[in-house]
Amino acid sequence: MAEIGWVDFAKCALAIAKRVMPLYRSKYSKHTFTQPQLLAILCLMRYGDWTFREAEVRLQEHVELRKALGLKHTPDYTTFYRFMRRLDVELIQTALQETALQAMKDQPTKRAVLAVDATGLAPGAISTFFINRKRDRGQGLPWRYGLKWVVVVET
Repeated sequence: MAEIGWVDFAKCALAIAKRVMPLYRSKYSKHTFTQPQLLAILCLMRYGDWTFREAEVRLQEHVELRKALGLKHTPDYTTFYRFMRRLDVELIQTALQETALQAMKDQPTKRAVLAVDATGLAPGAISTFFINRKRDRGQGLPWRYGLKWVVVVET
């Protein structure tokens, strides 16, 4: 299992997520997990190419990763899915812009080249359970095209 960079990536994703979104969706939220924590986990899922269930298992197994994300316990995989469904496209755009700005701040003396892959969420990232459930109910697929969240930075 290649774990190189997961903790550093999680810290960076959490820091950026904290800058672009409020801690909680409303004052009536359960306050169990923050929105930035959940967004950082979704980014980590893309980084590690994990499914929702894999993300839950990996977070349960990886103490340093939970600590980097400020998690007292691991969210259920359905929490990731529900959070992803509520995400706004504009929020993802803002997060990508913040990521680009952060990359340029980290290397002020060097020229940075940034590229964003917007080919859509990989179908393998969503478990077959959700795909079959949506299909059986006659609803569309549960991901939004144009949101892959891959940023390539060369400095």
